[in-house]
Amino acid sequence: MDPLTNREYWQLIWDKFRAGDRHAFETIYNEYIDVLYSYGSRITSDKSLLCDAIQDLFVNIYTYSKGLHTPESLEYYLIKTLKHILLRKLCDNKHYIHPEKMPEQFNLKFPLEQAEQEVKEENLVLLQKELLSLDARKRELLFLKFNSGLTYNEIGQLLGIKPDTVKKQVYRILDYLRGKLKKKIVNLFVVSYKSLNNI
Repeated sequence: MDPLTNREYWQLIWDKFRAGDRHAFETIYNEYIDVLYSYGSRITSDKSLLCDAIQDLFVNIYTYSKGLHTPESLEYYLIKTLKHILLRKLCDNKHYIHPEKMPEQFNLKFPLEQAEQEVKEENLVLLQKELLSLDARKRELLFLKFNSGLTYNEIGQLLGIKPDTVKKQVYRILDYLRGKLKKKIVNLFVVSYKSLNNI
């Protein structure tokens, strides 16, 4: 029997949760809380509002578990739902600011644990500076690509653009960064992500 793919595994956990397995619910929460908080913190700096939104998300799925379908991608479903809840709360509180007017949004964080220390120190600031120079939409696209397991299709659905456009924009952004920085620095950025093989 072939081993389960990551998505099949989470679909199985989701089905167990919908069947009333409390441990499965805790497993989902523990797996995705960090990525949800990280993503949400780039939409709003209001930590209290963000925590309320995440709590609403998990309360809702727990309350309505039996009526929910099994999503093709659990991560996509959770991120999309959180974004919807957050934007509604921000609009209700009149705190919503268009992403393009929030230059601090989507300040990408990336792991470079395997890089040599001197490479980190010399190049991290340069790379971070270039990432921050990108507009918020491009940073959101890169954040989703390199900080989640979402496919191009799912990122496109979340951002309201075609999957091919997502892929082209990722390539263009990386080419832009390679033009501005040493190729080695950008490659280090790319290979530090689990999604390298999906590019």
